[in-house]
Amino acid sequence: MEEISLFALGSNGSGQLGTGHTKDVNNAQQCYLINGLEHAGTWPSPIRMVKGGGNYTLVLLEDGSLFVSGDLRTNGTGSDAVAEFISVFNSVPNTVFDGKKIKLCSALWDTSVIVTEDDEIYTVGSDSKAERGMGQGVSGTFPKLNKFLPPGESIVDLASGLAHTIVVLSNGDVYGWGNGRKGQIGEPAGIVWKPRKIDGIYFKVVRAVCGREFSYLIGDPSNGHHTIIGSDKWNVRSTAPVAMPDWLDIGATWGTVFVLDQSGKLHAWGRNDHGQLGVASHPDQIKAIAAGSEHAVILTQNGAVAFSGWGEHGNCGSGTDPQGDVKEWSQHFSPNFAAKSFEILGIAAGCATSFVFAVGD
Repeated sequence: MEEISLFALGSNGSGQLGTGHTKDVNNAQQCYLINGLEHAGTWPSPIRMVKGGGNYTLVLLEDGSLFVSGDLRTNGTGSDAVAEFISVFNSVPNTVFDGKKIKLCSALWDTSVIVTEDDEIYTVGSDSKAERGMGQGVSGTFPKLNKFLPPGESIVDLASGLAHTIVVLSNGDVYGWGNGRKGQIGEPAGIVWKPRKIDGIYFKVVRAVCGREFSYLIGDPSNGHHTIIGSDKWNVRSTAPVAMPDWLDIGATWGTVFVLDQSGKLHAWGRNDHGQLGVASHPDQIKAIAAGSEHAVILTQNGAVAFSGWGEHGNCGSGTDPQGDVKEWSQHFSPNFAAKSFEILGIAAGCATSFVFAVGD
């Protein structure tokens, strides 16, 4: 019987890797979850996505269930855990979402955004810069945002940066909330306390990713229309290509944008002082890209995983230079790591954290 496993490396001072301890690691270790009274390493459903916040991690499964590990003092409320910090993944009971399954989630520094199957949005955590989108002075565990979707539309993508969130609708409209002082939530710039439509986008948006102070929006691969709104620090706006046709996936660190095209080539621009762009030079065809706060992870067509960027906490493996960086790229493991044969299904990256999900016998 095939088993679904999650492996992690990187910053772990709050137990955010879910490995059962609180030490940083530079070699991939298996993540564990609470299964009754036991710690299990096998997940009950395929992993849909992994989202890493400042000191916590969310894991969303294909069956619509959500798990959390790490610092729960602000963003993990609603879990079965009773401690402020947990070092294994705990289930978040769906009763806090009115019994509904979850289809999307995102993690800011210490705020979580959850979208359920019926397109309701729940938020929990810090709200100092409107990260929860509830309006000023609103409190409570996982309250719902007032529904702002036009009739008949649904949420197709959700992305968050350090302190702002972007939502993409099925009609191509884009909404955002949080810290928009650099224009990353459109104009006028400033703190946006409730979801606000971003005007002036000339194409139908289908995906979005967020940097620290910018939002990257992209349209259908057939035309490759894209735009960056917000800060141009690290020339992330001014050095962007005119178009990105035939794209397959996108990602963004706090200061870098990555676009993977359908041929397996990775395009990247923006901040590179820690070598964040290094994975774009990998000689193999690339299958997937994941971007953390200041590092990137790729999965090659051959099933290998490589890293570049700021890796001081071990999130880029053991191949860092004396400054804790991987300036080109460092290949960490192949499908045969951990003395077992795994098929790597996906990768994810958070704030100095990296994750690999795989299936094996």
